[in-house]
Amino acid sequence: MEAPGLRPERPVASVARRDIWDAAEREATRARLRADMRRRQSLGPRQRSALDGLVHALKPGSMDRSYPERHLLAYDLGTTLRPASAAIAVGEPSTASHLTWQVSGMGIFVHTAMWGSVREAGQLWAAQREAGAQRPCVVAWLGYHPPGPRGVLSGQSALRGGARLARHLDGWFDVRARLAAGSTSTAGIDAAALPHTAVEAHSYGSVVAARALQILQRREPPRSLDALVVSGVVGLPRDLAGDPGKLGLTAEHVYVALAETDYLSRLGRLLSRRPRWTRFTPLEVGADGSRGLAGVVGHNTSRHRPDSGPLHRGFGYRDVGTTSLYRIARATAGLPLD
Repeated sequence: MEAPGLRPERPVASVARRDIWDAAEREATRARLRADMRRRQSLGPRQRSALDGLVHALKPGSMDRSYPERHLLAYDLGTTLRPASAAIAVGEPSTASHLTWQVSGMGIFVHTAMWGSVREAGQLWAAQREAGAQRPCVVAWLGYHPPGPRGVLSGQSALRGGARLARHLDGWFDVRARLAAGSTSTAGIDAAALPHTAVEAHSYGSVVAARALQILQRREPPRSLDALVVSGVVGLPRDLAGDPGKLGLTAEHVYVALAETDYLSRLGRLLSRRPRWTRFTPLEVGADGSRGLAGVVGHNTSRHRPDSGPLHRGFGYRDVGTTSLYRIARATAGLPLD
C-alpha cells in the first residue's frame, strides 16, 4: 500500500512544472520525498539509487560545510525505462541576488551523479561569492534525459530537454516579473534589484541550453537571460549558428570555455556535423600562474583526483582552483572577467 498523499504517477509533470518556486509546491515536493523514503524498499534498483542520491545531496554534512542549505525544487524518480530527473538549489532562490542554472551533458544521471552535480553547483556558488556576488543561488539542473554517446549526435534530447528547461526558466521569470511590479509575494528581495539570471552548461548541456533560450525568445514578449556560459561545447544547432540574437543575447554575454586538450568536444561537433559557436566572448581556461590557478585538461567538468592514478590527474572545467571556474563564476555573476 502506498503512503497517504503519495502520487507516484506524476512522472514528467513534477519536474516539468513551471511553478516549482511556489512555497506550497516546494513543501509538497518535500512531503513527496519523505513519502518516497518510506516506500524505498518497494522501488526498483535505479529508483532507489536516485532517491539515495537526492537525500545524500540534501544532507548538510554530505559536502563542504561552507556551502549553504540545499533545496529540492523538483524531482521524478523515473521508471524502469525512464531515468530520474531533478533540480536542487544550492542557496535560497527566494532571496537570491544571482541565480544560475547549471546544466550537464552526456551520461549525467540522477541515479549516478546527483551528489556530484550538486557539489559542482556548490563550487560555483562559492566561487561567485568570492568574486563578489552577494547572495548567489546555483541550481543543479538534471531535468532531462541525457543522451548516451550515440544520442549526442542527435538533437532530439536537446529539443525535449530545452523545452523542459525553458518551462522552469519561464517560472523563474514570472517571479522576476512580480518583483519588477513591486509584488510582495516573494519576500526578502528588493524589487529594485532583480536577481541576475544565467545558465552555465557543459558539453551536450550547451545544446539543451541553446534550445531553451531559443524557446524563450519565441514568447510574447521575449524573455532573455543576463548571461550564457558554455564549456566543452559539442557544436550549436544549425539554425542557431552565427546569430546569438536568436538566443536573446549579444556576443558580449555569451561565453565559451574550451580547453586545447578537449578532443571529445571537437569530435562530438564533427561527428554531429553541428557548426561551431561563433560571435561569443572566449573564456581563458589555461593555467594562470599569477593567481595560482590550474588549467583545464580534457573534457570533464570534475576530474581532479590526485590519488586515483594518471587518468584522473589534471583539472576539469568546474574544478576548484582552476582558471575556468574563476572566470565562469565571474561571467555567470555579471562581473568583470579579471
